[in-house]
Amino acid sequence: MSVKMKIQEFFNFELDGVPVVAFGLMAVISLAVLMSGNLPETGLPGAFAVMWSIGFVFYAIGEKLPIWREYVGGGLIMAFLASAVIAHFGWVSQADTHFMMESVIGNRFLYFLLVLLVASSLLAVDRATLIKSVAGYVPVIICGVAGATVIGMVAGFAFDVPLGRIITHYVLPIMGGGNAAGAIPMSEVYADATGSESGEYYGFAISVLTIANLLAILAASALNKIGKVFPVLSGNGELMRNRKASEKPQEETGGEASVVANGGSQGAIFFGLALLLSSMIFYALIPSVHIFSWAVVFVLALNILDVLPRKFIAELQVVSAWGMRLFIVLIIVAVGFMTDLSDLAKGLSFTNVFIIAAIVLGAIVGTALSGWVLGFYPIEVALTAGLCMANRGGTGDIEVLGAARRLELYPYSQVSSRIGGGMVLFMAGYAFSILL
Repeated sequence: MSVKMKIQEFFNFELDGVPVVAFGLMAVISLAVLMSGNLPETGLPGAFAVMWSIGFVFYAIGEKLPIWREYVGGGLIMAFLASAVIAHFGWVSQADTHFMMESVIGNRFLYFLLVLLVASSLLAVDRATLIKSVAGYVPVIICGVAGATVIGMVAGFAFDVPLGRIITHYVLPIMGGGNAAGAIPMSEVYADATGSESGEYYGFAISVLTIANLLAILAASALNKIGKVFPVLSGNGELMRNRKASEKPQEETGGEASVVANGGSQGAIFFGLALLLSSMIFYALIPSVHIFSWAVVFVLALNILDVLPRKFIAELQVVSAWGMRLFIVLIIVAVGFMTDLSDLAKGLSFTNVFIIAAIVLGAIVGTALSGWVLGFYPIEVALTAGLCMANRGGTGDIEVLGAARRLELYPYSQVSSRIGGGMVLFMAGYAFSILL
């Protein structure tokens, strides 16, 4: 073999599809830029390069460790925790981590990807199955909240924690739809109902919610494993049992360039409409609703009306799958950077962890049992209607479904986080008044 061919072979060497030499050069250059303190001057390309360098290294490590991969969540969770540790100990400056986090989350790039995922996933489901699944989904969410409450109260009784406190300080913040849409407004409801400071409630609620989020990630990985051992319990990403996958046939797409252009523009249309409907322009006419909620609503409407061409849907699915494969690591690293490990430490007592674990278990049991009765796969419905209620909302949904390797279920997690969280927040006002 000639020297030229050996050099070419060296540069073509790949690990899990990633060219090692090219990736290594990117990582070295990114590290040099990071250490120079000039990262913000490189803009999005620099931020993405550093985050890929961090994320892919720890992703590869997590995927190569058998026990971690099978029982903790694999590469995505390793990248998430490593990023949180890096930010917590200041190994990358706060200004740089903030810049990278804003590059993915602050500029709505994450929102665009997730709206793509919502649209492609919901449009792929045949109309009859979609109507049936949504109609049965809300009762399952209610059963999940009930299961979390009952098992949480049993755990509280074992530790002599008042039942009222179990409901108001544990169940409500955990099952309330996350942080921004749950714990924060719930702390204001608490202040109005009790006359106490909202910060008093929020400080405890966010520590409890952070622990629940971590336990939900671990539980999601365990459910994925259980689904492999007992295949009858899992739909491998399908929510409904006995769904006829052939009812919505796929059409051939055009060339690669046209698929990316068409699918990307279609995603931009969905994103723009959702952003417009959730903007302040409409607040006087329509109540404030989160952008993902609007995305779910009008994509559901388009599917039920069955007005979109099959090619349109196929191109959207191709671009969504490509975008998530390429950028999911960036999302996970950004989420890790914004995770405060000190919140986790505040609530780390045996009593708290035991009660929180019981509530998370209750959410799983309540949704899995009721879901089976209503025609859902227990694993999938426990992930979406159960664990995606018992985490930190949108980013927590990505972590949970990533650990279970079922990101295609993300749209249903939004129904849980938004509709289910809204129901819990509504109940909170009455619970605080009656129980405190």
